[in-house]
Amino acid sequence: MKKIFLLLLLISNYAWAYPKHLEVWFLSIDRSAFLNPLLPSTQYSPMTAKLQCQQMGDYCFDPQVGLYKIGEDKKIQEEMDYQAMDKLEKYDNIDPAKSVDRKIITCDKDGYFFDVFCGKAKSKGYKKKEKLEVWVDISSTMKQVDFDGFDSMCMRESFLRNLNAKCPLNEKMKVYMFDENRKELGAFDRVCLNAGLNQVKRIMRDIKTSKAKNLIIITDIFEASAEFVDFIEGKAKGIARGIDKPIYAKDLKKDIDRMQKMCK
Repeated sequence: MKKIFLLLLLISNYAWAYPKHLEVWFLSIDRSAFLNPLLPSTQYSPMTAKLQCQQMGDYCFDPQVGLYKIGEDKKIQEEMDYQAMDKLEKYDNIDPAKSVDRKIITCDKDGYFFDVFCGKAKSKGYKKKEKLEVWVDISSTMKQVDFDGFDSMCMRESFLRNLNAKCPLNEKMKVYMFDENRKELGAFDRVCLNAGLNQVKRIMRDIKTSKAKNLIIITDIFEASAEFVDFIEGKAKGIARGIDKPIYAKDLKKDIDRMQKMCK
């Protein structure tokens, strides 16, 4: 009986590994990012700010309003929530062949990992262990905190590309994107699509079983429930950033030098 108890204890400790160092960054809406271009020489007022219209099918997108339709009187006729838009949204204008970062992948003759360009290599019994993992939220609510049009690079993509120069992907760093599910990153521009829902409980479960030495999770302030924050700072013994003091997508680049130390 004692041996069974010790075995169960060992299995339990293995199952709930937790990262050695965990940070979750909750990004807030940076209202100044879209007010300044609209009003370069005037003080903001609801009467003077004009609606932006990023075309999304029959709807427009404005960071202040969200998704809306304009009536004949030039006023908002109908607003729409993001979940409904996700069901309609298509990405037919994206060319997969042009969006793939082929140069960032080095085919490993020893078979440490599998990717679509190298094919399946045979493992020799040794598995690489990257010291840094970055999980990036790509759900629809991220449009409100990191979106600058479909033809522009979002801050998350810019951040990852710059970090890749310091901590090469699949050598010193692993990157995953997540909405309802977590998937290993294949191309940096995929983090700008912003579609789908999110499940905090699934993120918590994945954190519990993560064996990463350093784990950084980038999500939005809408995911900062009391349960999630308590879990991060309590059981996971991590750091929740962006709660007491807002952090914005433009601030991501400030942490690159600090993160470089995590992947060494």
